[in-house]
Amino acid sequence: MPGRPLTDSLNQLDQQLLDGVRNGDGSAWEELVSQFHGRLLSFARRRLKQNADVEDVVQETFLSLVKSLETFRGEASVETWLFQLLRRRIADAHRRAGRDPHVQLCLSDSQPDSANPATTSQSPADQSASWYVRNEEQRVQDQSALLQAVSAATDRLKSERRFRDLKTFDLLFFAHWKNQAIAEELGLEETAVAVLKHRFIQRVSRQLETQTRDNAEPERSSELLTEVWRDGRPSCPKRTTLGKYVLGTLSEEWDDFVTFHIERIGCEFCAANLEDLSAEINTPADESDQLLRGRILESTVGFLNHRRDS
Repeated sequence: MPGRPLTDSLNQLDQQLLDGVRNGDGSAWEELVSQFHGRLLSFARRRLKQNADVEDVVQETFLSLVKSLETFRGEASVETWLFQLLRRRIADAHRRAGRDPHVQLCLSDSQPDSANPATTSQSPADQSASWYVRNEEQRVQDQSALLQAVSAATDRLKSERRFRDLKTFDLLFFAHWKNQAIAEELGLEETAVAVLKHRFIQRVSRQLETQTRDNAEPERSSELLTEVWRDGRPSCPKRTTLGKYVLGTLSEEWDDFVTFHIERIGCEFCAANLEDLSAEINTPADESDQLLRGRILESTVGFLNHRRDS
């Protein structure tokens, strides 16, 4: 797989923080925890009933990050990486409690109304959007390449303010709606949805051709693209955009898309980010959250000292 960075890769601040943490810099680690623990708490509270469980999984998430520093290659942003680790810890907590380990990410998909065709998942015959791989190593490589291609395509849609197309792909790949239901939701012809989907896949395929080491045509399935849309979150607004949304300073087009993405799609990542931002802007830090932050730092000090001494 080529070594070019992903669109959702580390920004300069993320890279500086991780470099500091890798070198055992306690202040860099404290800054990283301070930056991300609020949004992780908000997400975990939406998934777990007991506050003790919430605090445990967030603490375990940061510990997992420290332990996996050597294997993380910057394929995604620190926030995306942390959310992936957190989902695994939440699933583990559900398993320990004998509950369904599925971690709900999108309200439109996870709470279907059986009487509403708009929330019916696509049938296998309607799925043709991504690529499967023969083994886990190849799967990881294909995921990384596909995320780069999808992120490039969605970034272009954002820069061109083609929010109707973004809404279509959110409903297709994140919420798993059928073409007919999407057409009814967005006021389109069903054939128009099919054309948008086909053109998007073509654009992503062309991008992938420039990234793969050979010219073999990848075999298609929707599973990997759905995974990339879920894990890489290419349609999610940036935190700075969500901050403007909270303050009411976004343009009308952006405001409409963010509202759709959070309220209609029900993106739980962005809902957690928005909740954390609102609390950050409107209320002082909760004492229990401050105590948790202290426990996170305390529980990881041994690993940081080891890194600094090694």
